[in-house]
Formats: sequence, structure tokens, C-alpha cells
Amino acid sequence: MLRRVFLSLALCLAWSAAAPAAEAESISGTLPDGTRWEISRPANWNGTIIVDLDGASLAGARGPSPRVDPYREWLLAQGFATGGTQREPVGYDFLQAVDNLMAVRQHFIDQWGTPKRTLVSGTSRGGFVTRLAMERRPEIFAGALIMAGGGGGQIAGQRDKLNAVFALKTLVDPAAPLKLVNIDNVQAETAALNELVKKAASTPYGRARLALASSFEQFALWTDRNQPKPGPTDYEAQLDQIAANFAFANPASVRAGVEKVAGGNVSWNTDVDYADLLRRSGRTAMVEAAYRKVGLDLKADLATLAKAPRIKADPAAVAREEPLGSYTGKIKGPVVNVDNDDPVDAAPYKLAYLATLKKAGTDHLFRMLWTDTAGHASMPAVDKAVGFKLLIRYLDTGKWGDTSLAATRAMAAELMREVPGFGESRLFDPGPIPPPLFTWDGSNWGTYAGK
Repeated sequence: MLRRVFLSLALCLAWSAAAPAAEAESISGTLPDGTRWEISRPANWNGTIIVDLDGASLAGARGPSPRVDPYREWLLAQGFATGGTQREPVGYDFLQAVDNLMAVRQHFIDQWGTPKRTLVSGTSRGGFVTRLAMERRPEIFAGALIMAGGGGGQIAGQRDKLNAVFALKTLVDPAAPLKLVNIDNVQAETAALNELVKKAASTPYGRARLALASSFEQFALWTDRNQPKPGPTDYEAQLDQIAANFAFANPASVRAGVEKVAGGNVSWNTDVDYADLLRRSGRTAMVEAAYRKVGLDLKADLATLAKAPRIKADPAAVAREEPLGSYTGKIKGPVVNVDNDDPVDAAPYKLAYLATLKKAGTDHLFRMLWTDTAGHASMPAVDKAVGFKLLIRYLDTGKWGDTSLAATRAMAAELMREVPGFGESRLFDPGPIPPPLFTWDGSNWGTYAGK
């Protein structure tokens, strides 16, 4: 099924100077697996298309008050065709999601001809799809822009989340009805985790143990965009932020989705030394302060975790998930990541992706821009636009040029002057970030034996 509509872009947006409003023609339909897709071609099309896992959603709902995404409108005004799919029913089958983006591209070709350049973009779950698209179809996707998600891959990320929730259950309420893995009832698992976090947050001892558990996934210390950023030693405020978002950041729905496509549990903690994780987490000072404040014995709790029964993964499920949800780093085109320290996807995960690229010898194709923002996928539109401009500059010249903080802030300032509705830039230098506690990429594939 294919539907054709015309959109009038009412915003006057600019690349390097204010541009007149543009008219875009759109086509849409449904793929054989039930995925809705849409893509828009502006009248001033420049030969480049951008496809996104959320591209059909970003187009906005039809009706008298359609949702307007200033970043997408800016892309269209500059002549970039943009679109893609919705997330469901693909779920966490990321390679199918890549194929679906290819199908959207083909619909574009059938309607308007072959683009000179195809780019891929993605936010959150789309970050996984975007990285895999760059590895699997380098002959199609020339470059990528990623926001908020997936740098460590699903196996490493789900291991971290298992460690955090396992520790909280073991130390706060071992009888809590959490399955932890092999999730067969998302609603029940979600309710059980919410109740466990509520119980932990309600007592001083529970708060200290929540601090410890959160360190095992290097939890972001500023998670609520409606609250001020806690100071570096304001441990109570940091813990308030963690408590407010711990359950949100460890969703049973994601684990269940990953397990569904993998055919079983892909997380394990049989080889974990929790005292070592705490030492490497970057959260030792906060945890020690929380334990010291209430007179709780940290060594005793670490000993309890050391003795607790552990969880094995299904080796066959891990093997199936490796190419579905982790990376080789073998890319041929540039990738820009605009991101923050995110409760769902903590800052060290981004370093995990950089480590994978370094192993593959492709880290020169990667640039990272950090935004000082709280919450999941909270990057300002203007900072996304800066990242996109860096990507295009590399594709046009073969060089990154000046990507320093001063230079990117200057780019953001220029865009804010020229583009109404872009908001304020939050680009910044986050300072030292601890390495990720776990990594799992192509160099690890085939090594898990279920021990």
C-alpha cells in the first residue's frame, strides 16, 4: 500500500542563511511485515535521503494540529529528503529493521529515482539499527548520525542492567517476585521492579543499597530534566535522581524484546566480582558516602553479593544475539554521535562503541558531541543539527575539520541566530568518563560457553 500527500513547511529555516519555506511531497505505506513507512522529498531536493527507524513517526500525525519537529523541518528546508519507518512490529530484530530501511529507500527510488547519497540516522533503539546499517550495508549508507542509544550493544548493556537489578533484589528483598531474566510477563516484572525500587527508596539502608546497585550500571547522576543538575559531591541529590529513574532505566519490555529475537536469556553474572565492579564504576565515593551516612557495612553487602546464586545465559541465545545486537566496528563511512549521560544508556556505553571502532581500526571515522542534558534522548535540536553539519562536511570534503568544543559551539550559535525554534545549545565537555564495566563486540563473538 502506498499513499501520496503534499506537505507545506511553514518554518523558515536555514543552513547558512535563512531559507524560504519549502514544499515537500510525501509517500507512505505499509511493508509486508506490517511496518508503516513514510518518506518526504522537498521541492529543492539536493540528491541526499536520510532514513531513520523512527522516520515515519517523526513525520508527525495527520490532522489539524500535526506535530512539528524543528530538526526534521530544517533538514527538509535544506533539501534533504527524510523519512523511514515506525518501530513496531520489528521490535528488537535490528537486522530486519535495517532491511526495512532499505525497502523505504527502494520505494523512494521507484517514485523519484536513485539518490546520490543515502544517510542513516537513529535515536535510542534507532542507534542500534544505525550502527548495524553502517556495518551491513556500507555500499548503501554513506554516513550516520546517532542520538541516545546502543553504543555498547545489547549483550554488554543487558549484562550491566542485570547486575544492577540483581544486586538490588539480593540486598533489599530477595523474595521480590522478579524473574530478572527469561521474562514471560512484562507487566508483572515491571510492577515487581517498581515495588522493589519504592521499597529501597523508602529507607536510609535501602537508599544506600540503591546507590550500590546503580553503580553496577554506572547510572547517570542527573536524570530529570525538570530538576537542577546535582553538584559533583551532592550525593543525596544524585541518589534522588537515581531513585526517580532506576525502574525506567531497566525496562522489562526491552529485556523481553531482546530475549524474544535471541530465543532465550543473553545475560549472565557467573563471572562477576561485584567489589571489582564498584572499584571500576566511577561511583565509589557516592556509594561509600551513602553507606557511611547510615552506618551500613559495605564490605558485608559485597560479601552477600559474592555468595549469592548466579545466573547463566543461554549460549545459543547469546550466539544469535551477537550479530543482531552488537558490533564489529567495520564501518566505511563517517558516524557522528550526539549524546548525553543518559539513565537508559549511560555515558560509558558510548566509550564502548569507540573501543570497538579502535579494535577495527575505524575510530578515525567517528566523532562524539556531548550535551549537558538530563534524561533519555534529550539532545536539543540545534545540537543535532551541528552533528549533522559535521557529518555532511566530512562527506563533502573527506575531512572532519575543526570539531573542537569552541568550533562546534560557534556552529550552534550561528544556527540559533538563523533558525527560529531551535532552542538553546547544550554542547559541553563532560570531563573524564570511566571506562565501561563490560564490553561485547565482534572480538568476543563465539566465546561464551555458559560457564
